[in-house]
Amino acid sequence: MLARRPQATHGLQFGGQSPPSDLDDQSTQLVPSIEPQEWLEADNFIPTVSPVDDDAVDEFAQDAEEFAKRLDSLSIVRRSPAERRAEIFKLVDNYYHYAADKVHALRKSQGQLYRTGLGRSYDASSQDSMDLDDADNIPGSPASAEMLRRWELEAQTWDLLRRLLPLRYPNKTSLKPIRHDVTRFQSCAELWDEFLQTDPIAQERKAVLECLQTSADESRIDIDELVRDYQQRAERGDIIAYGWLHTRSAIKMQKNLQGWSGALDPNASDVVQKLRNGSNPMVTQLDPDVATRQNRKLQPQDEYFERAIWLGCYELLRRGRSIAEIRDWCVERTEVWRAVSMSAMPLSKNESEGRFSCDPLSMLLWRRTCFALARQGGTDDFERAVYGILSGDIPSVEKICEDWDDFVFAHYNALLRTQFDAYLMKRSPPDSTASVTQSFPAFNAVQFHGDAASVGERLVKSLETNSKTSAEAKTPMKTLQAAILSNSLDQYTYELGLALGNLANKDNVSALIPRFGSQDQDIDDTKFVQPTDHSGLRVLVHVYLVLSSLEKLQGGMHKELPERLKAQENVVSAYVTTLRLTGLTDLMPLYCRQMQGDRAFFTLSRNITGVTDTREREILLKLMEKLEMDVAEFIQYQPRSLLQEHPLPDDHQPPFGRFTVLSKEPPTIKYGRPLKPDFLGEPPENLNDIDEHLIQSLEWFLLVDGLWHELFHYGTAIYKRFLKQFNLHAARALSERVRCAEIFKRKAGIIYDDNEDASWFDEVRASAAAGSLEDNGIGPEEVAAAQNFFEMECLIRALDSMETVASSELLAQDPTEQVGRDFWSNVGLEVRRIKSFMRPILNNWLMESIEEDEDFTYLRDAYLPEIIIGYVSVLHFAGTTLTRDNLLECMELASVIAKKDADVAAVIMKAGRMKELVEGFANCSKALAISSNDKKGPGGINSKRMMREHGWTRELWSVKK
Repeated sequence: MLARRPQATHGLQFGGQSPPSDLDDQSTQLVPSIEPQEWLEADNFIPTVSPVDDDAVDEFAQDAEEFAKRLDSLSIVRRSPAERRAEIFKLVDNYYHYAADKVHALRKSQGQLYRTGLGRSYDASSQDSMDLDDADNIPGSPASAEMLRRWELEAQTWDLLRRLLPLRYPNKTSLKPIRHDVTRFQSCAELWDEFLQTDPIAQERKAVLECLQTSADESRIDIDELVRDYQQRAERGDIIAYGWLHTRSAIKMQKNLQGWSGALDPNASDVVQKLRNGSNPMVTQLDPDVATRQNRKLQPQDEYFERAIWLGCYELLRRGRSIAEIRDWCVERTEVWRAVSMSAMPLSKNESEGRFSCDPLSMLLWRRTCFALARQGGTDDFERAVYGILSGDIPSVEKICEDWDDFVFAHYNALLRTQFDAYLMKRSPPDSTASVTQSFPAFNAVQFHGDAASVGERLVKSLETNSKTSAEAKTPMKTLQAAILSNSLDQYTYELGLALGNLANKDNVSALIPRFGSQDQDIDDTKFVQPTDHSGLRVLVHVYLVLSSLEKLQGGMHKELPERLKAQENVVSAYVTTLRLTGLTDLMPLYCRQMQGDRAFFTLSRNITGVTDTREREILLKLMEKLEMDVAEFIQYQPRSLLQEHPLPDDHQPPFGRFTVLSKEPPTIKYGRPLKPDFLGEPPENLNDIDEHLIQSLEWFLLVDGLWHELFHYGTAIYKRFLKQFNLHAARALSERVRCAEIFKRKAGIIYDDNEDASWFDEVRASAAAGSLEDNGIGPEEVAAAQNFFEMECLIRALDSMETVASSELLAQDPTEQVGRDFWSNVGLEVRRIKSFMRPILNNWLMESIEEDEDFTYLRDAYLPEIIIGYVSVLHFAGTTLTRDNLLECMELASVIAKKDADVAAVIMKAGRMKELVEGFANCSKALAISSNDKKGPGGINSKRMMREHGWTRELWSVKK
């Protein structure tokens, strides 16, 4: 696995396909939260979650993989700027449709099918019934209202972007529309098209209106359901037509009782006295504006009926229904005059279904008439709001606004209508428009808002202080939408990056998500998506990547503001961390690739520390190669950045005496000077995070070809780091996981068994010098590059075996322990290993290197005296317990050290430990003099030929009676 949850490397995998997206099978649970401190680079812990949480993680994984798959299609193919721009817009459109499909699936699971779905139409009741029946068969998907609302907001966000981005990032080679000369025969529809083509601000406002209309049409309750309560209070059963039934009946009844005929005079005393609605006089006629004209009331039931009609008309306009739909709705209620009053310019979201064709002067007059009705006419707030929408008024519409979307709609509607009104006046003869504009006022929303460049920003800021919208306006998704409207996404992502940095560094310093900016910067973190909101981060990171891709095409990246860009990239880094914590490590390279400079490799390297399986690492490298990332540079970056980021503190302590393998107990003739049991210390359950990551960084080198010199360069540096710190557990782990022989095998195809014999390196050196390894890519330079790494590996492996022998020595002296042949065979095996690993150590250890390094002198001083004296003790113990041959070898060791050109004698003298060494040799000679020839296990010379070559004889040291 690539991480905690089982997966077949979904998304960008090789040799397989992503699992199909089952939009109807959704979980009601949110992804389990992850504490902010889990972002820290060293923390690879993934919380244990319940099965329900597992389902939530899987759901998030499905969404993340689908988004990544679509983003991946944008990553590689070389295209022209225009083609790439089109691909980016297509990507946004795909994200919208994915979110829209999610909304539909969730509504279906809840049985909330509307007459108009997102991109779908259910015209027949039979179709509704069929879909509802299908929804009943969906297993285990009762989606929560919270999740439905979240996906609705996401769909609306992507809808806003897909409408606005093509307008804000147009193709620079596009032909500008030609303005035609004014003619008396141009209709408003023609002028409207020309107005939109020539005014970019109007295009944006029209796009925003269409988005808000579509969103309202999809998310709000069906209009017939919305007005049902008022319809029931109207006490007319299922009759929705024929106007004011109760008022008509009351007038007719009084006419019959009083014997009146014809039109009633509302000022007649008997009419005023008899025709009443409680304490209020009732209208005497039934024309539409009678209540306003006479300032009288309808019957209470008809007032509810009237409110139901106007509420329906308001919703039809708010939802952007076409004039044909408005007409049908009104005709059904025999109120067609209302449709006519709205027909001049309803601003439907789909204008192709019905275009306004009146002349410009009529349009100017109609708008002002509607404004008069919005401010001075009507008996109901919904009626005034209807005319407020049609006239571009704000106050009359705001009275019935309920949420953030309603307020934005009211303002953008007013701004667009005011702009078009001004355009009509410019395109019409001045003498014709003067009489209209001077006699009939209209609300000027452009003047009301002031500077056109900052209208959007001021509007969304005002909604944060509005009592009706304040709470909603400060939610993360509405804050994002506000940034889209005000065209301040760049600033938004910058502040989001600052907020994420503040949170990540609240308790501990985070290198993955660093803090930028000053400490006293006023950033309201609650307005931004939190790291625990994985889906919110998914939306934001893709919005940021879309925006940055478009900015690159426009040449608008912040090259002069690197810190600003780094702060924005905190969004990507936070999402990559989320992918790691939710088990989606195979998606991480795609997002790290989007980051600039070394941060791409830094973020990826710190998030893959939990990937330990070789096959999974190879998959990640293939993904990086597919994404055209520099794999070789990434491999080198890991150890280089770790060593730079975590340098060793200056340590001026002398090397001598800092490490010991010898016990303080006095030596004995039988066992010599005893070694300290477990002198390496108790092995930790887990290595220090930095040590573990350093070793892992070398393991990645084994997965790629080449980088021979780089591997040994960093490997030697890491060995030096461990040995200088006397961090022998980390050094031992390195020797076990990145063996020098394994490197030769993987990278050069040279196979040696180094388990017991280190002489293979000398064979390779000789073969390389002779040129016989050229086909393997190995020459003297390659061997020289590996030499110091190999020598330090021999040191730690010799110490490891010595520790085992020390423990065996303790067991052998314990009378309660029963040791047999197998025990002594294992002791002999360890002794042979020590002898093999000591050969390089006794022969110019760390004295030959490609570059001079003072650290090697320090390591020689720190380790050589102790390990050589310890080696004497090992040979002494082996000689008295296994075979006297080991004592003979100890005597030979004395002659080797005493040679004129020997390098170790000087180090031992420098450490002031020559006396200890001589005493060790003296003890060995005593043991050799009195020992027998008994042999309990392997570990000696076992070769008469070798004895002859060295001039040894066992009898020479035998004491005979």
